Amino acid sequence: MNTVILDRLIRVGIADDNELVRDTLRLMLDCSPNIQVVGEAGNGSEAIAMVEAFQPDVVLMDISMPVFNGIQATRSITSNFPDTKVIVLGMPTDQTLSDKALQAGACQFLIKDCGREKLLNAIKECSSAPLKVVGHPPH
Repeated sequence: MNTVILDRLIRVGIADDNELVRDTLRLMLDCSPNIQVVGEAGNGSEAIAMVEAFQPDVVLMDISMPVFNGIQATRSITSNFPDTKVIVLGMPTDQTLSDKALQAGACQFLIKDCGREKLLNAIKECSSAPLKVVGHPPH
């Protein structure tokens, strides 16, 4: 069975304990076509609650947060909400944690200074990863 991904709005959640980072990501994403920020969280526990409440397609997850860190929150989200994909964001010094993030179920690990285009491409790639059947091709 083939899956057809239709041109659709990508619903994104942002989880970072730094309010300035959340604000910056939201402003950048609000200016991007086909992307809608549906929720924000300041720690890992809030990130899990945000996903439960708003069911985003993709979550941008800081690797280092209080309550639950990004890896713990990613593991919980990908286990309990398999339709939500997680992109873990870290600092260049966090690169050794990229394997742990991917093992926890992250779709991708990106360095926070990766740039706008790389982040937008990652969001699009992860949101088009096999999520759910949107439609079937005509016979």
